[in-house]
Amino acid sequence: MGFFCRIFVNDTVIYAGDFTEVPEEFREGIREAISEWASSLDKRGLNELVYSLFAWYDKRGMYCESCNVWYEEDSTVCPVCRADLISRYIYERNTNLDLILTCVGMISRIEVLE
Repeated sequence: MGFFCRIFVNDTVIYAGDFTEVPEEFREGIREAISEWASSLDKRGLNELVYSLFAWYDKRGMYCESCNVWYEEDSTVCPVCRADLISRYIYERNTNLDLILTCVGMISRIEVLE
């Protein structure tokens, strides 16, 4: 069957899926950690686990729209075209992941089906 989980806030499912929304570089680690720890952690432990597993999602960087290039966060001007860099999220936003992080402190349980 593969990996599938449901994340709950009380009796409400806020996420049901296999984390295909997550970039591949993080996906397997998230699946593995949740599979291993979700059933044995208390509410606070679950919240901390989920928060730490999704820390990458809130990372921001400096981006040049003209050159379509990312730069170090301390840069403010593109060294190539001299345009102002804008601060933006490195990873694409996703409504499912947004909801998980919005509710991270309220997650009451995670069920994993494999």
